[in-house]
Amino acid sequence: MQSTTVFFRDDDVGELTDPLRSVLEILLEAEVPCHYQVVPSYLDAAAADALRKLQSERADLLFLDQHGCTHSQIVDGQPRASEFDGDRPYDDQFDAISTGRDRLKEMLGESFSGRVFTPPCHKYDAQTLRALGDAGFDTLSAGLRADGPSRLYYAVGRRLGRVKLLGKRVSYHGRRMPDARLVEVSVSLDVHEDVDASGRRIDKDSEQLWQEFEWLRRRLPAVGIMLHHQACDTPAKVGALRAFVARLRADAGVRFGRLGALAAGAA
Repeated sequence: MQSTTVFFRDDDVGELTDPLRSVLEILLEAEVPCHYQVVPSYLDAAAADALRKLQSERADLLFLDQHGCTHSQIVDGQPRASEFDGDRPYDDQFDAISTGRDRLKEMLGESFSGRVFTPPCHKYDAQTLRALGDAGFDTLSAGLRADGPSRLYYAVGRRLGRVKLLGKRVSYHGRRMPDARLVEVSVSLDVHEDVDASGRRIDKDSEQLWQEFEWLRRRLPAVGIMLHHQACDTPAKVGALRAFVARLRADAGVRFGRLGALAAGAA
């Protein structure tokens, strides 16, 4: 039987909204670990208190990590959600990362892992990696594609030791990155976002999620599943996530992993 490691990551955590409560309930009840990537500027006191309490009670299932600082920057007078692309200077990146890290330490205390960082929109450059290493992080979680051309492109980029190649990011999923201080463990399945042939956004049901997972598990030893809890805002979406999680739990070949353990096993 094929064995696949699966890990969950929920991005853009800030306020304790009903959709976030739904995601927490589904995963905690199923005893599925998840890394909740907290945007420091989004986090309020009520959410910090609740998350800190939950994490202390279920430290084996709930991990609180950092997702940027403000999830935004201004480039050429225009706002960008990506925060760390556009050749942003090292000092600016380090200051933003450190400011966010300090805020999460203050608000979450020992419940904040301080090890895993997700750059907003999965965009970063060599200066970002340098700043993350200098700030004490050891794991970067972004995104990757598993189709043949993308995997070939990543392989060429890794052989050349590049962070970017031809203007696109190179994934080191499951490996040490060029900086050597960071290991990348990235997601490949987005639970909430898909488009049809005309480019219109559509919702995925549990069967579509399962078919996508089956395709990915044949190509990747570790499949990262990304949530944006704010998109889990209708009974249908909550039901689809619950059914998908239940199916994963029932598959004898699925092992649920954690980013720290996956990073520790990287070459």
